[in-house]
This record gives sequence, structure tokens and C-alpha cells, in this order.
Amino acid sequence: MTKKTIGIVVLFWNDFEKTIECINSIYKQKNLNYTLILVDNNSQKKYSNEIFKWLKINKKKIIVVNKKTYEENKFGFSNICFYIKNKFNYGCGLGHNPGYQFCIDNNLKYVARIDNDMIVPNKTLKNLINRLEKNKLINGISPKIMFVKKPNFIWWRGSEVGNNLKFQKNCASYSATGHLDDKKFSGMIKTDAISGCASIMKTERLRKIGLSDPDFFYGEEDIELSYRLAESKESLWVDLDEKIYHHVSGTVGKNWAKNVYYNYKYRLVLIKKIGNIFDKIFGYSFAILKLFFSIFIIFNKHHSSRFLQRYYAICHFFQKKYGTYDRENYSKIDKFFGDINKKTNLSYIFKKINNDKL
Repeated sequence: MTKKTIGIVVLFWNDFEKTIECINSIYKQKNLNYTLILVDNNSQKKYSNEIFKWLKINKKKIIVVNKKTYEENKFGFSNICFYIKNKFNYGCGLGHNPGYQFCIDNNLKYVARIDNDMIVPNKTLKNLINRLEKNKLINGISPKIMFVKKPNFIWWRGSEVGNNLKFQKNCASYSATGHLDDKKFSGMIKTDAISGCASIMKTERLRKIGLSDPDFFYGEEDIELSYRLAESKESLWVDLDEKIYHHVSGTVGKNWAKNVYYNYKYRLVLIKKIGNIFDKIFGYSFAILKLFFSIFIIFNKHHSSRFLQRYYAICHFFQKKYGTYDRENYSKIDKFFGDINKKTNLSYIFKKINNDKL
């Protein structure tokens, strides 16, 4: 098999509009020998049918992946889309694994994860690959990630784990709400983790370290994978001269409280996976103390609206209800947190505790 192509893995679930926008931007890539692998995370047929319809209208050949070995000359052609259907909604990370494995099995040189809520400028991937080709120490690289609706604002420009791990914070030195771009945010910089939603990795390195950890469902799986992907401080980089555009939170939906629950829980899982003994002692204790302290200020809506998420995240973490649990109970969790928002008051929380259980 050839080692000249890059496999671009795009995972989607119950969405066709953003997915079509994403793959359309991929098909517009210039001077790039690539193979598109579209992974369906067990969507309803009406969504995949719309994507198939668009592919056929645009004269793209769809090859459904099965156990057959594919001919070498089918790779690297922009009129082909390899389609993989997951039997379950595996969530992020694990949902991408069949696409990653496809790249490994077919000996593609690089594998890119581009989430379906991304828009890729037509030279971005080629320029990132050039960086990888010039520096053999790089195992993974990401571009600077901008907001689609605010294209001059940065959403992501690198990760810093450090003490953020102990405090279960976003692994960055800046707010996830974004900030205005500036000339100082340019050039190549080292990062503790590449971005899960937009990155390119060496396939051989993935073959060696293994794929995404199944204990993750939504959030932090990219940090854990990056931890294994890195061989040295020279392994992971962000190219701030390259941009990609993101419909932030487009994949998980608008259920704010559910997202908070996932954030709390999977940051604890991340401590378990990559933290040292001091990270674990401090991190677990801090999470429990923060929950206990929030009881005394629960009359404040900022804390009352987050109390149940914190409580269940901690309980479920110690009960090992993550990964498989979240995949099997997605609808139940989505429904439970669906009526909680940033204005939820204490009386409603008490009512929910009495009437509903998760």
C-alpha cells in the first residue's frame, strides 16, 4: 500500500448540514493527495441519506467499508468517499477509532481528525503536512481554531495541562469563550495536547500507542490521546499561521447542563488516566471539597444551576459510570439535564432531586 496519502476522518451523528459544509471544504483542498473517511456514529437514516444525496450530486463515489482489502489505487482520489457505519453512538474518540484503524490497516502515512462542525480553508491541511514533513520529531499538529460566527476570534490556540489538571479546569491559559486574534499569535508553538476536533497525526505513531481510550465518551479524550502520542517536548505543535473554523459545541447539542456534567466527570477521568499520585490526591479531594462548599452557597443561581452536574459527575466517576455507561444511557442523561439552565434556582433543584433520579 502507498504511504503518500493522508486519511481525513470525519465523524458525524444526526447532522447533515454542518457535515456537508465540512466535507465540501475538504473536497476543495488544493495540492493534497488525500482520502476521505466518513464515519457515521449510528445516525438516523434521514441524516446519512442527505449526505449520500449530496455526494452523488457532486459525483463522489461512495465505498462502504467492510472486511475486504482495498486496492491501492483507490486511495488519494478526491472523488471517493469511504463510508464506515458504527453500530452504536460511541461518542467522541471511540467513534473515530474505526476511521483511525482504517488508515492504519491501509498504510496511509498520516491521519487527520476533522470534526464535522469544522470548515477547512483550502490550503490548511497541505501546509500542516508540510510542517510534518520538514520536522520528523513532530507526531501531531493542529491549526489555530477560530469561531465560524466570529472569524476574528480564537477559540483554541494550544493546551497547557499543568495545574489545570488538579483543579479540573480547561487545559489552557485562556478562556474557552475565546478572544480576539492578534499578530502575536503566530508561528509554531509547542503544546501539551493537540486539538481533538482538528489535528493531524502520524499513522505509525497511532499504530504503536493504540487508539482513543474507550473510557471516554465526550470531552478530554484528545488530552489523553495526546499524552500517549507525545514522545518528547518536540512532539506536539500548534501552527498559529494556519486557521480552521469551528461551529463550537455543534456536535453535542445545546443541552448546557449535560455538557457541564460531562466536563466535570471526564476531567476526573483524565486525572485518573494521566495524573501522578499528587494530581490524584489533590484533584479528587478538590472536586469533593468544591461540591461540599457549594452546598453553603447553593442559594446563588450560579452554583445551584451546576450543583446536580457536580454531584452526579463525582458519584458516577467513583462508581466507574463513564465511557460505556454514557454510551448506553445517552438519551436518559440528555433528558435528565434537559430542563436545567443557568437560571435554574434552588427550589427547582430540590424538586428534581425528589422526583427524578439519574
